[in-house]
Amino acid sequence: MPGARVIAEHVTRAYGASVVLDDVSFVVEPGELIALTGASGSGKTTLLQLLGSLDRPTSGSIIVGDTAVHRLSRPARFRRETVGFVFQLHHLLPTLTVSQNVQLPLVAAGVRRRERSRRALELLGEVGLADRDRALPGDLSGGERQRVAIARALAGEPQLLLADEPTGALDSVASERVWRLLVAARERHGTTVIVASHDSMLAEHADRGLSLVDGRLVSGSSDGGAGEEAA
Repeated sequence: MPGARVIAEHVTRAYGASVVLDDVSFVVEPGELIALTGASGSGKTTLLQLLGSLDRPTSGSIIVGDTAVHRLSRPARFRRETVGFVFQLHHLLPTLTVSQNVQLPLVAAGVRRRERSRRALELLGEVGLADRDRALPGDLSGGERQRVAIARALAGEPQLLLADEPTGALDSVASERVWRLLVAARERHGTTVIVASHDSMLAEHADRGLSLVDGRLVSGSSDGGAGEEAA
């Protein structure tokens, strides 16, 4: 499935008197790989949560593909069918094998066991871990666990992949491999990828960047009908 077009228009998220995102507008075209940068507390994680329907904006609109994400009352299906998540902490289940962890989104989607197993092995091959399919997460290095997390995020063939500081706990060698895998995911599957990171290496792999300062977009907005770039 091709990547989703993402449109954010005048998105604000406030928690009481605290405004975390302030009038953010941008467009991400299908299949783009976007670097979302900014200091800690700038609103990067909140923005990813809004795009992935883990939270709802206080005001403004978010469209992913044909879905008005800001209007979803029951977003679980949207997350299952459209979005893949990769977090800094991989969130693998320690008592499940590598293959079983990758299969989890497919279990929720009702995919038959044989197809789940085939798909998991295929994805583990893409991330270079086909020979570790029966290992437990505790038997893997940090970089390997993050590669498993990427495979799991791709299991449901998402149109949008959201990664929040995916290399924050990794050394430079492991980080480089993770970036290359995210680029490969876009190239192989046509997935739209948005990665939030402090890692300067990200800019070398991204098509372009979005930069947040104190909840406002200061660079990188597109003029695709989603408002002007914030000053």
